[in-house]
Amino acid sequence: MSSMDTEAAYVRQLFTEVLSSSDALTCDAVLLSGGLDTSIASETLRRLAGSQLRTAITVTIDPAQNSLAKSHGLFIQEPQDVIYARNIAEKLGLDHYILTPTLDELFFTSGESTLSLCVRVRQTFDGMELRNAVVIAHALKYAKSIGCQRVCTGDGADELFAGYSFMQGMSDGDLQMYTLNMVKTMSFCAAPLAKALGLEVWSPFLDPRVIEYATTRGNSRELKVGLFEGASHGKLVLRMAFPEVVSAGRKKEPIECGCGTTVMPALAELAVSDKEFESEAKEALDKYGIVVRDKERLVYFRTFRRVVLHGKDTDQLQAGSPDACPDCRFRLRDGTSFCSVCGLYPARPIVKD
Repeated sequence: MSSMDTEAAYVRQLFTEVLSSSDALTCDAVLLSGGLDTSIASETLRRLAGSQLRTAITVTIDPAQNSLAKSHGLFIQEPQDVIYARNIAEKLGLDHYILTPTLDELFFTSGESTLSLCVRVRQTFDGMELRNAVVIAHALKYAKSIGCQRVCTGDGADELFAGYSFMQGMSDGDLQMYTLNMVKTMSFCAAPLAKALGLEVWSPFLDPRVIEYATTRGNSRELKVGLFEGASHGKLVLRMAFPEVVSAGRKKEPIECGCGTTVMPALAELAVSDKEFESEAKEALDKYGIVVRDKERLVYFRTFRRVVLHGKDTDQLQAGSPDACPDCRFRLRDGTSFCSVCGLYPARPIVKD
């Protein structure tokens, strides 16, 4: 047996133990993106005795329901999540709810919308965060509406097992150090959004035993990056450990790409006039000292201004602090050069060893 086979067998046993816990077995729904991570979690859970998993929820943007984006050719391809998710749900016999909100419904609805929930809970107007968070929030709201209580996600797999393409290009030493730092700084929207809705979420990849493996015994590039089914992938040892799952060979796609919200930057360019942008960006700078860099951020800043900034003492924005983002003046999280509020990167000088 090769060293990779040994590690794959170890990882399979580890995840079977993790998914056999009461925290896992009491999950009654899964946010099924159709990616490798939720494929492993749902397919393993479903075969374990005592599992309460019965429901899968997938969010996808249907180009046909979004005429402005479709007419301007913003959809390069049909969103892929639903294709894989449908195959997984059919294989497992899950009750599969495929939600098809419009982009207007997710991003341009005023009042207590999905976007306002995300902005309030995550305290952000960053596009990268919100293009993904609204998808999670929409699914969680639906889970709540049909009586689900505990929802399984795939959070943490990409961060721990080199799922992101930029991690796959790193040297072994750099990847090891990056993974260790990622454990300290990684943040996911599902748990706080679920808490705000009165739900619980759980991910096998955030179990302490999995984190320990990914940062010690399993923290090497040869276990995380390599060929699987003739193509180069991250999360290699996970694919080798679960080669039978539907999405074992699926290429990593961010949530926004897999479901279709990735068109939002271009759609905002169409939806917001130059005059509106210039006027409102100037107002943000004059009133709050906040730089709004593009039209997509302005779409989100409108909600941020209403649910976060309204009534806030400007002293709370920490102007002049060395830990304040130069664009939005909110304090940066320790150990990161990325501003989670406005999305500026780098928001502080990057010190290289």
